[in-house]
This record gives sequence, structure tokens and C-alpha cells, in this order.
Amino acid sequence: MHTQEWGAGDPVVALHPLALESSAFAGLGGDLAREGLRTIAVDLPGFGVSEAPPVPLTPTVLAAPVIELVRSFDTKPLLLGMSMGGRVALEVALSAPEAVRGTVLIAPYLPWREYRWALGAARLLDPNWSDYMPLEKIWPVLKRLAIFLDELPAFEHDWIARSAARVVYYGSCPATRHAFLSAARELALDPADGPDGLWSRLSHIDMPTTFVWGGRDRLIPSSHMDDVSEVQPNSDQVGVDCAAHFVSGPHFRCMRRATRLAVLRTLETERGGFTRGLRILSRCVAGTAEPNDEPAASAVEVAEAAQEAR
Repeated sequence: MHTQEWGAGDPVVALHPLALESSAFAGLGGDLAREGLRTIAVDLPGFGVSEAPPVPLTPTVLAAPVIELVRSFDTKPLLLGMSMGGRVALEVALSAPEAVRGTVLIAPYLPWREYRWALGAARLLDPNWSDYMPLEKIWPVLKRLAIFLDELPAFEHDWIARSAARVVYYGSCPATRHAFLSAARELALDPADGPDGLWSRLSHIDMPTTFVWGGRDRLIPSSHMDDVSEVQPNSDQVGVDCAAHFVSGPHFRCMRRATRLAVLRTLETERGGFTRGLRILSRCVAGTAEPNDEPAASAVEVAEAAQEAR
């Protein structure tokens, strides 16, 4: 499993969204490096340069190499996951709780609890359809388009947007298309309730956990906050009203700042420093400073954010 690293110190293992890869965390990795943390971002199986196993890419399958990774550290890592990566992080936390010190989940994919009948159509989705999408024949065009998007001034500091732009190029790879369809299918079929359902298992997580939600997110709505709070009352909930899902325009720094604060707060909670189960509204910082000029958040700043929420 391919990884990229930033910084040194206590480990944070970062898991990317569907269709993206480890470089999506380059900006956040730099932020956490300035906090004295080591970010290890992985290419999940079938994405980036990590090969996919010849089986459906269920959350359990995607989590297996991550569990092996977190168990290899001398110091237990914090898990950080976005969207699909958040779902995988939850699977790791449920399957190997002894190897993880806490989790930060940015708009994690959670199985639908309503309209389950509609998801049955996902069974008809065949990952082998990727073989009938000959996008690799026009890969030079796709590559130029990806480079053009990657070099747009608006994307200069938005590492998630830059990573998303490269999806255009990755689409020229049949194996990547196969992995995308396979993972998307298995996420849609992921059971919600019952003994194997994620919503039923969420209450089993007994470690410092923080959820981060974007107020303008139309893919993973922030309304999940109430449902998660009911099932996981000890988890912290951070709302970023101005942020969307992958690409938030000028508000990408708002989500990065909120995530950095969530990481620091979760680590302090694990050390016994904070009360759990708070709701925190992260303020908008769009247009206030260049990303590299923004002062690093301290534990004091995290504490102040928590105090404001009380």
C-alpha cells in the first residue's frame, strides 16, 4: 500500500475519499507538520498507485491493509478519514480498537437508513463495465485537461481540489475505473442496521472521536450530525457552515482549519484534557490570510474553540 508522509512526531494516518488518493492531504499534512505531527496518507487498495485485490472493495477489504499499517507503529496513531476514507476509518476503529488512539471523520460516508430499496439497484452495477469505457485511448487529452485544472490559480493552495482535478487523468486507467465502480457499489450496499449494520455498530466505538461536517455539503449532509450524536453521544461534532464536500471554493481553508483543530482536540481528549460530546461551530477564515502565512493552531486555540461551544 503506497503512502506519502509529511512532518515528524506522533502519527496520524489519513484515508482519502472515493476516486482521490493520498495527495489530497498534502495541505493538511503541512498544517499538522507545523503542529509537530507526522501525517501518513495512504492510497487505499485500487486507488493511486496501490493495487486492488481481486475481490469486491468492501469497507472491510479496504480497511485490511490499514489495520496492518496501524498495528505496525510503536505509538498508536490517530485515524483521519474523509468521505469513503471516513467509512474505512470507522471500520478500522471497530475492527482494531486496540491499535488506534482516536478518530477524526470528515463528512464520512454513512449507509442510507431510508430508501434502502433504491440502493438495491447498485447490485446491477458491474465493475467490469470499466473495460467498456476506453478512456485510455484519449489519455493525452485527459492529461492535458488535468494539468490545466491543476494549475488554475484558484487551486494553488487547495490540495483536495488539485487532487480531484487529477481524477480526470486517473480515469484513463481501466484498473482505477474498476476500483471506483467496485468501491461505489459496495458502499451503496453497505448495511445500515442489524448486527452488521454500521449505524448499529457505531455505539461500540469507545475512543475519542470527532466528526466534521460541511454546511454546504450536498453529498454527505450535515443533518447527519443529529443522528450521529444520538448513536454516539460521546463524540464531538464540528460544523463548518461555509464548506462543501470535496471542493469548497474560497472556503477550503475553513475546512482545513476545522480539521486541524479537530485533530488537536481529539488528541488532547485522548490524553484526558477535554470533555467529550460537544458541538463546535468553526468560524469562517476565507480571505483572511494566505494559507502558508496562517499561524499554527495551538492547544490553547483548541481549548478556546471548545469553550465557545459550551
